Amino acid sequence: MKIDFKGKTVVITGGSTGIGLAIAEAFAQTGANVSICGRSESKLAEAKKSFEEKNLTLHVKSVDVSNKDNIMRYADEVEETFGSIDVWISNAGVYPQFKIIDTPEDVWQNTLDINLKSIYYGAIIAKEKMSKNGGVLINASSFAAIMPSVGSGLYAATKAAISSMTKTLAAELAPYNIRVNGYIPGVIETEMTNALIEKNGENMKSAIAMNRFGIGEDVANAIVFLASEYADYITGTFIEISGGKLCVQNPTAAW
Repeated sequence: MKIDFKGKTVVITGGSTGIGLAIAEAFAQTGANVSICGRSESKLAEAKKSFEEKNLTLHVKSVDVSNKDNIMRYADEVEETFGSIDVWISNAGVYPQFKIIDTPEDVWQNTLDINLKSIYYGAIIAKEKMSKNGGVLINASSFAAIMPSVGSGLYAATKAAISSMTKTLAAELAPYNIRVNGYIPGVIETEMTNALIEKNGENMKSAIAMNRFGIGEDVANAIVFLASEYADYITGTFIEISGGKLCVQNPTAAW
């Protein structure tokens, strides 16, 4: 089975580091036109340089995904550059560390704006840019949507909302031949999780059946499949990429 995205354009929000960057590289390896956005111009420049070193092409743009005018202009630029948008991956998100009852109001609002509004805007863009030829919209959820944690409850709440929105959007966009799915990463080694892994890594690993943390490529390979023609009858659902996190109560017993 060979997945080929030549002539297709893939957009990843929050694509300059971690899972987003791994997804971008995986699609580039299939021949896709790839565009990523993020807020940090320095990280975007680093990402572009890393692609060039691998003889891969990457379009980058600094974008505030919580600002409708900003993200719509970005989508227009990508379409003008490559001629179409075929896959839109709403990967951008923030991970505030507060108990819900202690969350500052500005953090609350910023988290909702980035984690939820960007999903809403991605859906609008998908309908506008893909209605003619069909396409794929993929949203980043989290294991926290299934099993929230004290200390990151607001993040978990937004990810649970994304799970619900994704199912509804699958029905709303189906008449336009747009599939909508999501992905649920477990503990993936990224900048976002490094501090948690360093602090509590062995305990976290003990809940994972495969007894290891994931890497960006583990997620990216699954996303490429989910966006491909091999997943043409998959919509309104989520692929969990967690190494069997909490699939049983005592995974270490097998080791």
